[in-house]
Amino acid sequence: MLPAEVLRKIVKDHGDMSSKRFRQDKRVYLGALKYVPHAIFKLMENMPMPWEQVRNVKVLYHITGAITFVNETPKVIEPIYRAQWGSMWIMMRREKRDRKHFKRMKFPPFDDEEPPLDYGDNVLNVEPLEAIQMELDEEDDDQIFDWFYDHMPLQHTKMVNGPSYRFWKLPLKTLANLHRVAGQLLNDYNDSNFTYLFDKKSFYTAKALNMAIPGGPKFEPLYRDAYDEEEDWNEFNDINKVIIRTPIKTEYKIAFPHLYNSRPRSVSTVTYHEPAVAFVKNEDPDVPTFAFDQSLNPIAQFKKDDVVIEEEDPIDFDLEEFSLPEEVDPILGEEELSNDDTTDAINLIWAPEPFNKRSGKTRRSYDIPLVSHWYKEHCPQGYPVKVRVSYQKLLKCWVLNCLHRQKPKPMKKRSLFKAFASTKFFQNTELDWVEAGLQVCRQGYNMLNLLIHRKNLNYLHLDYNFNLKPVKTLTTKERKKSRFGSAFHLCREILRLLKLVVDSHVQYRLGHIEAFQ
Repeated sequence: MLPAEVLRKIVKDHGDMSSKRFRQDKRVYLGALKYVPHAIFKLMENMPMPWEQVRNVKVLYHITGAITFVNETPKVIEPIYRAQWGSMWIMMRREKRDRKHFKRMKFPPFDDEEPPLDYGDNVLNVEPLEAIQMELDEEDDDQIFDWFYDHMPLQHTKMVNGPSYRFWKLPLKTLANLHRVAGQLLNDYNDSNFTYLFDKKSFYTAKALNMAIPGGPKFEPLYRDAYDEEEDWNEFNDINKVIIRTPIKTEYKIAFPHLYNSRPRSVSTVTYHEPAVAFVKNEDPDVPTFAFDQSLNPIAQFKKDDVVIEEEDPIDFDLEEFSLPEEVDPILGEEELSNDDTTDAINLIWAPEPFNKRSGKTRRSYDIPLVSHWYKEHCPQGYPVKVRVSYQKLLKCWVLNCLHRQKPKPMKKRSLFKAFASTKFFQNTELDWVEAGLQVCRQGYNMLNLLIHRKNLNYLHLDYNFNLKPVKTLTTKERKKSRFGSAFHLCREILRLLKLVVDSHVQYRLGHIEAFQ
């Protein structure tokens, strides 16, 4: 692995690709344009989290400095990751409540004609401001106090399988602590009956019957054949058929599709109800584990004044005189009913995934849906119309994705980076994420500029924020010649987004904005 300074010098030397000495490298830069979307994807995937000041990443780079790939996949332990974001939610809400004048950062962070900053000259020796971290209590949070905000926490402990960071196994107390911190972003409902007629199967049925559940999405008709269900008399009707003229509720038609619909097709049978849940989460440490909660309704004693017919007692001796022998002990009589961990254990049994598991596999951080359960429930009363509409759109996409999901075809696993690393043209090193981001922005700019100059479009100017502007009023011939395909513009827009993200991090590292901004 070469030192980072080598790559830094290569990229700095290739700042202006119009020089004649880089004539040979131009072909390499244009050839690398094909891999720019993947380089951007890997860079965005490894972006530092709000609780991190600096993140170093492994990179794979071309020896001419044509392209830089972040050669890492950010694996996380799901309960820890959810708890970290739960603490971020608490801190951000607290900041929003307490701060009087919150000034948002301006976009774009840098001017259109200002080239990407040189990392070595501007960012390298500047101490970044504090990241967002919740102050943990040494006693209450003693299980997670030492490592909670580390990058890849618990990596060198017995709770993880080793440096590969593929499997995790957490003890009960640690899980309970994480569950408590993550509480803000977790689903509060333990009862499956809460989602009755608002679950996946109900949406499938609603889609098949071309109906909309109140608060749910509306789909295109699944069957478009002409069949008028509202006709009183047609060839399918008998003279003795009962015609119901009162309108039937949509909920009835979806709950019992074969009963209330004339022609149910492609419908899913919904579960009528799940067993009732009598679990009440105990959040007060002073209340014993097994206590009668106030929210539960006591069943009052009830006497019936019926005439009792006396029957002959089968037991012919007096029960009051009966007693067990002294040597008989009840089973587990010496054991205590509960200990310090019982309440946490019961709470974790009813906790949503992944807190109801003691072990599991690490996941890619971007694969973990933190708040997807929000739109899978009824939108709370009082929310603005735009929120309800966006919930319905997200719900519609989710249902369609579930319906159209297919099993992936078995394919041979190929690794692009392994293929690159095995050649003599690529080298490995370790960089600060911000430096890697600045390099990808500069490389993308050089590639698009070379493509523009290759077509001799001197009247088009690409600025450093990836806006393409004409330098004069174009003639019809020039306008036709300067048309690029959608692939070019898509690549330019993705690079523009990347530039905004990287510049925001640069502003934070320079101390111009703080982590909350």
